[in-house]
This record gives sequence, C-alpha cells and structure tokens, in this order.
Amino acid sequence: MTLKTNLYRITLLSFILGMAGCSSAIKAPIEDRNSVPPRVEQQSKPVVNSGAVAIPLSDDIVDQPSDSQQGARTAPLSPAFNAESMPVSPSTNNSRPVQQNTAVVALLSEANNYSEQGDLRSAQTSLQRAQRIAPRDPEVYYALANTHLTLQDYVLAEQVALKGVSLVQGQASQLNRFWSLIATIRNAAGNTSGAQQAGDTANRY
Repeated sequence: MTLKTNLYRITLLSFILGMAGCSSAIKAPIEDRNSVPPRVEQQSKPVVNSGAVAIPLSDDIVDQPSDSQQGARTAPLSPAFNAESMPVSPSTNNSRPVQQNTAVVALLSEANNYSEQGDLRSAQTSLQRAQRIAPRDPEVYYALANTHLTLQDYVLAEQVALKGVSLVQGQASQLNRFWSLIATIRNAAGNTSGAQQAGDTANRY
C-alpha cells in the first residue's frame, strides 16, 4: 500500500512540475502603455502642377531638322557667276552670205529696172520694201545706198552703206565693195579726207 501510494505521489508531482514548466515557458509579454511608439517619417511628395504635363525625355527621341533646314545644310554652294570667265565666241551670223528671199530678188530686179529708166524714186521705194522683208541682206543696203547717192542724199547714203558694212564682217570682198562705195559717197559730198580714209580701208581687203 505504501509503495502504490508513493508511485502515485511521484506521478502527480511529475505532472505538476511539468505543467509548471509549460506555464513559465508560455508567458505572454506585458505591453508597456507608457512607451512612445517610434515616429515614422513620411517622405514629402513632390507637388505636381496639374496644369502642366511632364513629358519624359527618351534617347529614342531625336530632334529632326525641318526640310528647309536640311536643304540649307545639304544643298551644295554653287560658285558665284562670273561673266568674265565665260568664253566669248565670235559672232558668225555676219560672216556667211545671207540667202536671198525670192521676193527680195524680185524687188531688187524691179529697182534696177526703175534706175535704168531714171525713175529713182520708184527704185528707192522698191528697195525700201525689200529692206523690210530682209533687214539683214547686204545686197539690199548696197543698192539702196547707191540709189541715195544718185539722188544726192549723201548723209543717208553713207548711213545705209555703213549699215551694210556691219552686216558683212568677215567677208573681205564685200567689205572692199562697201568701203569703196563709202569713199565714193564722201568724195561726192566734198569730204576728201574721209574719202581717202574709206579708200585706205577698202584697200586692206
């Protein structure tokens, strides 16, 4: 009886000691209400202006020049125009005989017939018509200058002959012919020195 009682007491004591150990291990922490909780600093948020829209910059965005700017950058500079550097070709219009118009040929023949008949005014009229048709035909100017000479209109005769000279540049035989006519006109007008100069010019051709 005593042994059984002792075992019972030992078992009960072990149980009590075990429960006491568990209660000491699971002890709830006591909250200290007097302690001040740590302050959490809030980061200040940037103030965004609602009226403006911020556009992020990206490396993909490239400032492209306008078409006019591209043209101004890429267009090659042309060299300055220099009129003196341009070659001047001699005029060849007056160096070749002018092919006569059939109407002009007919008027020249008509004027010659009038001159042979002594009708110098009609001859003059026919030649002036031919001049309007072919203003660069030297034969018209030669015949017209001769007609003015016969009419003793020396000033007009010389002017017409000089115009013919300007049309036959480069044609030696024609130049000799016209300058000889000018010498005759000046001599008839009493300009002996001018006639001599015109004769010397004719002799060079």
